[in-house]
Amino acid sequence: MSLFSNIYIDWLRYFEQFSRFDEMTRLTFEAVGLQEAFLAKRAYSQCSTDQEFPYKRFYLTGAIHSIISGCPTWRVAANFSIPRGTLQSALASCISHANKLANFTREIPEYWALSSIFDVLTQKLFLAGTPELSQILELPGIRHARAKQLHRCGYQSLQKLAAAEPNLLSAEIDHLTVKQAQKIISSAKILLKEKADALTDEVLQLLDLDRVS
Repeated sequence: MSLFSNIYIDWLRYFEQFSRFDEMTRLTFEAVGLQEAFLAKRAYSQCSTDQEFPYKRFYLTGAIHSIISGCPTWRVAANFSIPRGTLQSALASCISHANKLANFTREIPEYWALSSIFDVLTQKLFLAGTPELSQILELPGIRHARAKQLHRCGYQSLQKLAAAEPNLLSAEIDHLTVKQAQKIISSAKILLKEKADALTDEVLQLLDLDRVS
């Protein structure tokens, strides 16, 4: 409950947003037991009730979804009137739970499909709020702190890393040895080749379909 204590909700704005929900969001809203009538009543009444908690939880979920969709954290914080610290705590909690669910379902053969879904969700949550680091974080062994270092020094894509010179990269990045720099550059080249091969395969498949049609 403490996570929600820092969340101020403009209920009228919340109700207006509801009218713009797409069909899937509306179905989700109803599936978790929430009602449009409650939002309408709360929007035009200053009286709080004990029933607000699930609506606040859905509100926070909407904020997290916006971050996953690529909206910067600072903008989401402003749009939803939620402190950035609260958003970051909620995001960290989501990552932890998604990772636990991925590990749990991985141990049960019947749930293999769910395991894959939670793996993808964990990765999306992990990258949320920092889409500019997504390419760098694809490299094995690269965490947020190192990715930020590389990004700040101008290595903002796999292409730039693949073209880097080990000694120069090591000199520009704090606490990065030449051997580590070589490994990063090599990994970037391999990943780029894999992506290029995948794109080539897709193009060939499309050409085959075009010939058939």
